[in-house]
Amino acid sequence: MRQDAYRFSTDALRVSGYQPLLKVVIGVICISMTAVTAVMQFHPLGPHGTVARAVQFGAGASATAVGILWLVRRWPTYRQAMLFVVWADVAIVLGASMNSAPASRLAAMIHLGLIGVFVAFFLGLRILAAHCVFATVVTLSLAAYSVHADHVGWLDLYIYLAPAISSVVFLPAVIQAVIEGARRAIQDTARQAMRDPLTGLLNRRGIDAAIGKRVRREPSGVLLAAVVDLDRFKHLNDMRGHEAGDRALQAVADVLRGCVRARDSVARLGGDEFVVLATLESSAGIDGLVDRLRDGLQTIADTITGSVGVAWEALPVAQKDTVDTVLRHADRAMYEAKSQGGNQLVQAASTGSV
Repeated sequence: MRQDAYRFSTDALRVSGYQPLLKVVIGVICISMTAVTAVMQFHPLGPHGTVARAVQFGAGASATAVGILWLVRRWPTYRQAMLFVVWADVAIVLGASMNSAPASRLAAMIHLGLIGVFVAFFLGLRILAAHCVFATVVTLSLAAYSVHADHVGWLDLYIYLAPAISSVVFLPAVIQAVIEGARRAIQDTARQAMRDPLTGLLNRRGIDAAIGKRVRREPSGVLLAAVVDLDRFKHLNDMRGHEAGDRALQAVADVLRGCVRARDSVARLGGDEFVVLATLESSAGIDGLVDRLRDGLQTIADTITGSVGVAWEALPVAQKDTVDTVLRHADRAMYEAKSQGGNQLVQAASTGSV
């Protein structure tokens, strides 16, 4: 689920054309942190002592290496994005904790807010919650250390602590709420655009998207297509009304859903035409699925009957044209079933070796 959200956001950036620009912005921000660290090396509120300076400089120098990766590499995968967040959180905390004054320690923690925004936009609520808990615990720990080591009061630290907490926790949380609401609204709209409102099945656009993903994920096996066209559906509508026709369509949809696994796809292409697309481990599973389709449609034969055409192709299917060929063969087999009087299932010859 979290990876789906990451894929959704990165795909949206790529389609909009803003992904390259954002890569550059993130890379430049990372590299700029090295410059900030270099300045702090000579600042009165910066690190004191060889060890503290070395630790802070090392954290800052690593930012340049990460920034260069953002500039020259492709957009990171989900796992790489997670590693980036972990590195950034640790580097910022190390650099901030090496400063010698409470003000400079807490002020440096505000940079965690930038990481929180990245997490909110790309990685979702759970990762953001973990980031915010980490940032809160570390910020309060640095404040407690300052109270103990520097003998300052909590009230004295308030003007630094409050902005730090607001930046690293509340700001990313608000952004996450807005982004998540918008993302869910867009996803719901996209899902509705892929579904037939009457039956809840995929529509033509939805089945095209589903089969494209499906065949890319299957290294081997068989792709089976079954085209179902209802017999004398217009006559049913004319004689018994559109409500009866709608009930028949819903009944067929329920039957087809029950014949396949959740990972397979069933669609209503429009009117009274349906299609089933299933991926099987081998040709040995073809007969079982064909029998389920035949038997399932017979259970509603008193309401409506259907002409069914079946075809299959060996996977992997590399070209969309090959998928279209399987569907075309299944469609021809369906018309053959109709020519035999309907209420028939005709299997086309395989379009390839299985």
